[in-house]
Amino acid sequence: MKNLILALTSLFLLAGCGGKYLVNTFPAGAKVYVKDIQTKERKLVGLSPVRIDEESRLGDVFFLEIEKDNYNPKSVMVKVNAGESLTLSARLDPLNPDKLDANQQVASKDDKKDQPPGGKPEEKKPNLQQEVDDLKLRVALLENTTQYQKDAIFSARFRGGPAEYDRESGEKLVGVMFDTQQAVMKGNYAKADELVNKAIQMDEYSSHAWMLKGSIAFLKKDLSAAKSAWERTLKIDPYNKAAYQYLSETYKRLGMRELPAKGPETRVPASTTEIDNRRKVK
Repeated sequence: MKNLILALTSLFLLAGCGGKYLVNTFPAGAKVYVKDIQTKERKLVGLSPVRIDEESRLGDVFFLEIEKDNYNPKSVMVKVNAGESLTLSARLDPLNPDKLDANQQVASKDDKKDQPPGGKPEEKKPNLQQEVDDLKLRVALLENTTQYQKDAIFSARFRGGPAEYDRESGEKLVGVMFDTQQAVMKGNYAKADELVNKAIQMDEYSSHAWMLKGSIAFLKKDLSAAKSAWERTLKIDPYNKAAYQYLSETYKRLGMRELPAKGPETRVPASTTEIDNRRKVK
C-alpha cells in the first residue's frame, strides 16, 4: 500500500523580496486552491505545477486544497515565514486504490482459471477488502491532521487572558502541532509522538492534540493506545464526529462492540455513556 507523501522543502530566503510557493503534484494537472482559514474563501490558483506569490492577505497560516478527478483531495497547511520560498510536493491517492494495472489484471485472471470453484480467490476477497478499508482510514487520518492546526489557532484554552499571552500561547501550540504533522507525513512516528506529547503538556485539554495522538497510535498499529487517546478526545469534545467514527472502528478491530451510528447527534452525547459502559466490562 502506498503511503501519503507530503514534503515541504525550504529552498532559499529572498532578502527584501516576497516569498513564492511552488506546488507540484503527482500526477500533475490537479486544481490548486488557496483557502483563507478565517473566511473559508477558496480561490483557484491554477493547475499544478503552479506558483503562488506571497500575499499579505494570506496571513501567517493558510491552506492549499488540491483536487483532481478520480483522486482523493488533499488539504495542506502552509505556515508563512515572510520572504521564504517553499516547494510543496503532494502525491494524490486514487479513489480506488485496490485497482490493478493491466498486467496484474491479466495475471490475476490466469490465476483464477487454475483455481477450482470456491477455492482461494474467495478466501482472498475479505483480506483485500480489509486492506482497502485500512488504507482509506489511514489516508483519512493523515489528511485530517491539517484540520487540527487550524482549530488550535482558535482554541478556547487560550482565550480570556491578556491578548499577548493568548497570541503567544496559541502560536506556540500551533507551531508544535505543525511540526507534529510534518513528522507524521514523513513517517517519523517516534518524533511525532514526542511532539504531540509536548503539545498535550502545553494544553492537556486540547481535544485536537489528543485526536492527533490517537491518529499516530493507529498509524503505528497500536490500537490500545489509539483507543485510549480517542476516548480522551471524546471526553473533552463529546460531539467530535471524526473521533467518534475512528473510536468505533477501533472498538470493532479490538473485538468490542461498535458505538451507535448516530451517537454524536443525540442531545446527550452517546460517546460519554458508551465509553463508560465499555470500561466497566472487564
